[in-house]
Amino acid sequence: MSDKYPEHWEFDDEFDGGEETCGRVIINLYTYLKPMPPGYKVLLISKDPAAPTEFPAWCRMTQNALLDMAHPYYLLEYKPQQKKE
Repeated sequence: MSDKYPEHWEFDDEFDGGEETCGRVIINLYTYLKPMPPGYKVLLISKDPAAPTEFPAWCRMTQNALLDMAHPYYLLEYKPQQKKE
């Protein structure tokens, strides 16, 4: 488990899931992301040991992009296919 996310990652904000399980983090993350514009990038922090399996699956099911991961850090882009460019 790394103490620091990769330095080259760029994001708009951080979301720390703390000690919660993935299910709870996903619910809280969904509530947090809902008002954000498509393309918003978030550094998600989750120490749940199931996170390396759960977050990629959640991203696939919700069409959010998992740009990179280095447990406990996950770089997500919210609904990139809905961005207006």
